[in-house]
Amino acid sequence: MTSQKHALFAEDASTRRLILPWNRAAEICWRNVLNRRGRFLLIFVSIGVVVAFFVSTLAYQSVLAELRRSEDVPVRAALERANLLTHGEAAEKHQRDRTVWLLFLSGMLCFVGVCNTMYMSVTERFQEIGTLKCLGALDGFIIRLFLIESVFVGLVGSMLGAAAGCLLMVAQLTMVLEVEYVSLALLLRTLSLSVPLAVAGGTLLTVLAAVYPTWAAAKMKPVDAMRVEV
Repeated sequence: MTSQKHALFAEDASTRRLILPWNRAAEICWRNVLNRRGRFLLIFVSIGVVVAFFVSTLAYQSVLAELRRSEDVPVRAALERANLLTHGEAAEKHQRDRTVWLLFLSGMLCFVGVCNTMYMSVTERFQEIGTLKCLGALDGFIIRLFLIESVFVGLVGSMLGAAAGCLLMVAQLTMVLEVEYVSLALLLRTLSLSVPLAVAGGTLLTVLAAVYPTWAAAKMKPVDAMRVEV
């Protein structure tokens, strides 16, 4: 009993505070994500849609750029038939800029939506936060819990979105180009670059969206947090 007590609280009774090791905090946060997966569904969908769009667009454009650099006559003829063979660096730059702009806009829209959803998720748990603070949890402890939880939420949503993006990219290539000109090695090479980047970006987006509502909730006084009606 004594060892368990020391594992949860600081030893000095005058500054008694609730503490948890990182692995235990991560386990609790993962269970919260599983138990509240219905509440996080909107975030999963928002992050998943953006990541799927990012993976499919980036990988598709990378495959086309690789094929345009090919000197193989049948490949260039297939690109010409599909009206995908750009002429000149200016046209390629214009297409790259348009793709980057679309990705930026979709990311900003997703960020706003995730911010709103994360704020509602934190707000409805004010009483839980107040209880933790009454037990001695410091602001940093509460921020750590919610940020770890946001990492899990963003990671799950991003991985689902990345899987959907891979399927969308393959479907898009199949519809506009003869699939025999796209090798498996080329697909794997482009996806190995775009998927980790998209998953990391989606996770980071979720964590950034959770920073302000988590910080605001952690700064609340325990009495005020317990008094909030959800």
